[in-house]
Amino acid sequence: MSNDWPFMSINLFLGFLPFARHLAESVTLRTTDYQTTNAAFAINRSGVIVLWNSAAEKTFGFPAATALGQSCWKLLAGKDAYGNHYCSKHCSVRKMAFRHEPANTFKASYKTASGKRKHFTISSVTVFANNGDEMLLHICHPENEKIDVGDNSLKTNGPTISHNGSLTPREIETLALLAEGMSTPEIASLLDISVSTVRNHLQHVLNKLHVHKRLDAVLLGKQLGLI
Repeated sequence: MSNDWPFMSINLFLGFLPFARHLAESVTLRTTDYQTTNAAFAINRSGVIVLWNSAAEKTFGFPAATALGQSCWKLLAGKDAYGNHYCSKHCSVRKMAFRHEPANTFKASYKTASGKRKHFTISSVTVFANNGDEMLLHICHPENEKIDVGDNSLKTNGPTISHNGSLTPREIETLALLAEGMSTPEIASLLDISVSTVRNHLQHVLNKLHVHKRLDAVLLGKQLGLI
């Protein structure tokens, strides 16, 4: 499967909703059982929600059919720890992420379907494809989840997440080859890089996708339409 991942047709993606909305960006909207117990959603460069996992449905109370296609700042109305409006059309975090700058973890409260607000620490993963397609994934850690921020990483009770969570084209390519059943030495030979470099690429993928095992990374990569 190509590493260039314009959002896949709903009919070809297991778990997609049986509908599509037409956006100026020509993005196919989708829902997925993204493998995390935390709520997660993804936006495009315009701040439009293009992915909304089942944990997000449960946490925020908005079904995917409602969330997908909406501007994140309109749906969730994010505020900072002091109650100031944080999310907007000109979101600084989104701009930083799509400029390939580190988007560090941040604290915010989001509006739920009931009108009440829930507080989170949010970590981000930015995915860039060779053809220029991109999305910013937000993983929402509840305020009662123990989180210690260290150098360049977010530490939780689960795996480590890179602050600068951009999946590079080479990392996506390496993951795609792994999904095809190739071994680490085979990938190294094909890409003309060392075995240790392949291992480093795959470890970065695991960290950025918030998973422990290579198989989980492959499954999630397919669910997100990366490979």
